[in-house]
Amino acid sequence: MGGVITEGEARRRFDEGNEEEWFGVAAYAEGVPDGAAPEYSMEINPGRNFISVSFHDQLCRIRFKFLFLKHENGMMFLTEIYDFRYPDETTYYTRSGCVTNTNYRYRPDGSMRWRRSDKVANVIEEADYRDIDVSTHWEPVPEFGEWASITRFDRTQPVGA
Repeated sequence: MGGVITEGEARRRFDEGNEEEWFGVAAYAEGVPDGAAPEYSMEINPGRNFISVSFHDQLCRIRFKFLFLKHENGMMFLTEIYDFRYPDETTYYTRSGCVTNTNYRYRPDGSMRWRRSDKVANVIEEADYRDIDVSTHWEPVPEFGEWASITRFDRTQPVGA
């Protein structure tokens, strides 16, 4: 397992829906030089039960990660957002090298659990919120290659707006 696969192999995995054959997608803007950060990257569970979308900074570090789970209504729901902050703006770090990690965990009922881990101050803060508008967290299960909606960073507008 691992390594680069063809679009045809990714499509086969997606269509067959085998939950054990994950694959990833990275999208680059036209004319972006080799080694540049992708616009986004995704990990996809071909059973369509899970999609992870990562947004990268100029150093290819993951800055934000959105996790979608398929809900019982057949739609994908944005359940978690991670915000990773790094020690400086000039050095590449993996996610484990972040100095703060903020997690927003949403539920379809409008509740949200907020958790921030500050490794420098050695502090973890947590809070629970209610009555959060999660209407823009719902996404249709994408067709293969139709990633534009689920990879939207701006979640202030509903699907198709």
